[in-house]
Amino acid sequence: MWYLTQRLVAFVGLLLLLPVFAFLWMLVKATSEGPFLYSQTRPGLHGVPIRIWKIRTMVPGSDKNLQNARCVLNNNPNVTYVGRILRILKLDELPQLWNIVIGQMAFVGPRPIAFSLHQELCMMIPGFEKRTGVRPGLSNIGQVSIEENASGDQLIHDWRERFEAETHYLRNRSIGYDCVVILLTVLYLLRKAWRLRGKRPRTKIASQHPEYLLHQSRTA
Repeated sequence: MWYLTQRLVAFVGLLLLLPVFAFLWMLVKATSEGPFLYSQTRPGLHGVPIRIWKIRTMVPGSDKNLQNARCVLNNNPNVTYVGRILRILKLDELPQLWNIVIGQMAFVGPRPIAFSLHQELCMMIPGFEKRTGVRPGLSNIGQVSIEENASGDQLIHDWRERFEAETHYLRNRSIGYDCVVILLTVLYLLRKAWRLRGKRPRTKIASQHPEYLLHQSRTA
């Protein structure tokens, strides 16, 4: 019944978000070339491949770079200007409500990741394959606990922490746990939106200007 309820809520959410999708479609299409939606096959329940949907945030063809399957930071040159904002606010994940509607995902569960990254982490992190024992989720406790993704040498360490949180969820999952994570996700996104709203271009102080440094060297 809980999964059926989630599917119903996701369906209603998609209908209510149609004006938002229309606005985002115009924004994405007006600022970059390429399709509005992006899809990728990822491991779902019991590792069965599912096609997840996202609003495109990168230039077309970026998925051919295997490094982008491991981790994409917001300063990645392939991420569009609008895409950076969508990724910060997680709005690019909204089309995955459709994956919930058709029963492939849930609101809470391990995030679906690229097959190549999944296979790498299964070799590096003991028991990592257990995360496919439940439906992948739109959000989870690890996602709202870790502020930013890590890359490079820190990637494995970052995923060890995320998997630790996911393991706690797998052992203790319940309707109440799901509701707590959903509430934390809402608060997480509101905090992200507030920080984005408060960001302003940084201005250099006088001592950082080249003209000031040149003047100081001449008078020294």
